[in-house]
Amino acid sequence: MASTRLRGRQAEARDNDRRILDAALAAFCENPSAPISAVADRAGVGQASLYRRFASKEALLERVCSDGMGRILAAAELALAEQDPHDGLVGFLRWYLDSGTLRLAGLLGSFEPGAHLFVLAHEANEAMQALVEGAQAAGAIRADVTGADLTLLLAQLATLDRPDRDRTAALRRRYLTLVIQGLTRRDAPALPGPAPDGPELEAPWRERAGPV
Repeated sequence: MASTRLRGRQAEARDNDRRILDAALAAFCENPSAPISAVADRAGVGQASLYRRFASKEALLERVCSDGMGRILAAAELALAEQDPHDGLVGFLRWYLDSGTLRLAGLLGSFEPGAHLFVLAHEANEAMQALVEGAQAAGAIRADVTGADLTLLLAQLATLDRPDRDRTAALRRRYLTLVIQGLTRRDAPALPGPAPDGPELEAPWRERAGPV
């Protein structure tokens, strides 16, 4: 019985942490100067409970970014294990757009990230690039795109917003489908200009994280 109660409390704590992190990401992306109390209200938890988990707003921001980038990396690694490289890439892109994690870069400047966040960003970008290269090796997508290309494209799609949440989701799915269809145009003319790469995406994190 005691073991059952312990597992129940642990599950409740995990659920509370998830609500807090999701609420913090949404609240701070909407308003980086939002007080930590706004996160508690949005998550439906007491301020005392939130402060027991995070001693300061900066600690919460760092945890939000660490959690988000860890989720990106885990999702990319799961996609890499897919038997069909095209399906793995497409499934990851759909998850990435829906996950809310594309908004993490908007939190830069509101706290001083630790070096481990740069490491996570680098690992996530490497996994994204591996997904693209796997699909290219299989002949499933055009050869002149990079993982950074797709990250920047999805970041733009993530800014598409309407008052109606369902309409927002429908529009994002529409334009992501257009992007995916464009990826399969292997006979299309080469894209102009140099592609971005992982280091270009990581530069803001590197600059703020300092030497690794």
